[in-house]
Amino acid sequence: MLRRAAWLALLACVPPAWAHTPAPEDVVATIAEPAARVAAGVERAERDMRNPRVLLVRVGPDWFARPRDARAAAAAEWREAWRRAVPDGVVAVLDAATDRSVVRWGPGGTVADVRDPG
Repeated sequence: MLRRAAWLALLACVPPAWAHTPAPEDVVATIAEPAARVAAGVERAERDMRNPRVLLVRVGPDWFARPRDARAAAAAEWREAWRRAVPDGVVAVLDAATDRSVVRWGPGGTVADVRDPG
């Protein structure tokens, strides 16, 4: 009984991983951090000032040089992080040169297609 009480007390002191909700600014800062930007080919990441539930990620030539699977995985990670911070949030991944969408989202927020520039 004492062992069980000690175990329950320990569990009460350790918050579950899902308890942490990042702030939207933290998500933007993580994507916009210089090393992360270079690695992913991101030109800019920002919260849309007109619609704060939208995360705008503008990508450049280095994004398009990455394999499609890597681009799809990055977009999915951005969406997952943004949805933890903004539960009804939307992510728009745009070609920085044209402002055209380069990620098409499918049902349930899955990445349905990653487009090439143009």
